[in-house]
Amino acid sequence: MEKKILILGAGLVAAPAIEYLARREENKITIVSNILSEAQALAGDRDGNTAAAADVTDKSQMSDLIASHDLVISLVPYIFHVAIAELCIEHKRPLVTASYVSPEMRALNEKAKQADVLILNEIGLDPGIDHLTAMKVIDEAHDKGAGVKSFASWCGGLPAPECNDNPIGYKFSWAPRGVLLALRNEASFLKHGKKETIQPSQLLASAQPVDLGTDFELEGYPNRDSTPYREAYNMPENQNLIRGTLRYKGFSEVFDCAHQVGLLSTEDKPDVALSWSDWISASLEKNSIKLSSEVQDAFEWLGLFGDDKLPDAPSILDAFCQLLLSKLSFKEGEYDMIALQHKFEIEYQGKSEYLSSTLVVKGDPNGYSAMAKTVGYPVGISAQLILDGEINDKGVHIPVLRHFYEPILDCLAEEGIECVEKVEPKMDEKFFA
Repeated sequence: MEKKILILGAGLVAAPAIEYLARREENKITIVSNILSEAQALAGDRDGNTAAAADVTDKSQMSDLIASHDLVISLVPYIFHVAIAELCIEHKRPLVTASYVSPEMRALNEKAKQADVLILNEIGLDPGIDHLTAMKVIDEAHDKGAGVKSFASWCGGLPAPECNDNPIGYKFSWAPRGVLLALRNEASFLKHGKKETIQPSQLLASAQPVDLGTDFELEGYPNRDSTPYREAYNMPENQNLIRGTLRYKGFSEVFDCAHQVGLLSTEDKPDVALSWSDWISASLEKNSIKLSSEVQDAFEWLGLFGDDKLPDAPSILDAFCQLLLSKLSFKEGEYDMIALQHKFEIEYQGKSEYLSSTLVVKGDPNGYSAMAKTVGYPVGISAQLILDGEINDKGVHIPVLRHFYEPILDCLAEEGIECVEKVEPKMDEKFFA
């Protein structure tokens, strides 16, 4: 029986989702972008694929598209998801997104239930695969009567070690602005049953080493507010909980200094009469900051002590983004890596057991990036399971229930995306010490 699938967005992560869904002949896929050529490139020459240009902010256009399809996948920026979800509820069409559930999205839960519609969010990588793999271990612990006393989850998208050739330890495959803005967030986690909060000015300074059992050195800093995951993951017994971002060692020091000198400011506008060297020297003096040799080398490599003039940009942060993109982009033949690790302290019969669950995926220089695979495949797989009737929940959900994560994990394993679980001698989580 023919199934019509609407995919909104033609970014990098869309391709694996389309490829996965296109394996089924009955799936007829419409790819929508505001730039028709991008949608056409993803549609390719498959008979069942159609490309279309549309504006996601045009309610009438979106309404007609959603009404004429059986399932909607939204890969556009999260700010548009609530409006799309409301139309999906109106037309009784399931929706799949890889984005976090916002309060506004969560508020649609009862409305979606009444309409008999599933709105599935957080089914990418982080959030997404992290939920699936964490819940597998947590439910297995609970099944045997054990409790999860401590849980740490670290995830990051990085250049593969063999492509990591700069003093910053990072490369951008899309606009850096979102990454930089996230470095200005407050973060919270649970430590010994109490909520610990790190202010934005201290976020990067709080970074600690994270050992994945690999030969590359990593560090991590907390990501947003981890505390609601005690309830989301059904761990009322949990005392220590953190979710954080992985980077190569040294990244946090460089960007902490960038924050201190004002490179992450969205309030200040660049003076195009100044060179980067003029601006950075004045800022260092004004803020009484002395750079370490490592940060000095990194700033020099980026060109912050060069004679190029500041670009005309809305803010210093946007000017810095232009500089980063010119220096920290993937070159032809280079590829990325995804690293994800959960660490567990499981209490059973009065004793503590320690487990790790680790995923490392590298991109294909001639195919999909690791980020595209680990976001796109979960999206495509969950959409297919919904179409097949294997997932038929109603309301607003994230994939933390067994009937979500078990079949999705099985399908991901067939794509070579599978965590390695290992018994550990200790947990060794610096944030819980």
